[in-house]
Amino acid sequence: MAKISKIMVTDVPTLKKDAAVSDAAKLMASKPHGCVVVVDGKKPVGIITESDIIKNMVSRKISPKEKIANLMSAPITSLSYDTTLEKASKIIDTKHFRRYPVIENEILVGLIDEHSVVQAINDNIRFHRNIQNTVLVLFVIFEFLIFILNEHVFNFLKFLG
Repeated sequence: MAKISKIMVTDVPTLKKDAAVSDAAKLMASKPHGCVVVVDGKKPVGIITESDIIKNMVSRKISPKEKIANLMSAPITSLSYDTTLEKASKIIDTKHFRRYPVIENEILVGLIDEHSVVQAINDNIRFHRNIQNTVLVLFVIFEFLIFILNEHVFNFLKFLG
């Protein structure tokens, strides 16, 4: 089965723990991912999403200058670079997060979201279904040709005999 490395996004928005919430919001506004991965060097240590910011702005009335370390979800659930789509789907079903940092040797290399995994699995299923249907059509054509060939050979043998 395919690996998540084939469908992950490699242009991951990242910030350090001491960045302000306003920095995270600006970065999210410029990227379509809806989150920022918080890193220590190149190692992911947390994640902050649009909904984290909104919930905290409303419930705690946080300042835009507050550090994202105070809002981020940590520790994070990350996926390995070579994780299969099937295993990623099981992790998603278990953890119920929408976005997962992708790591290789503990270094951030990408970002995957639930929708991309589901879409890739659906595409694989559709591809395999098309192959099955093609094989079935070829089998029916083969059977038909055998039937026609059998009729002609039988009639030819009658003609000779």
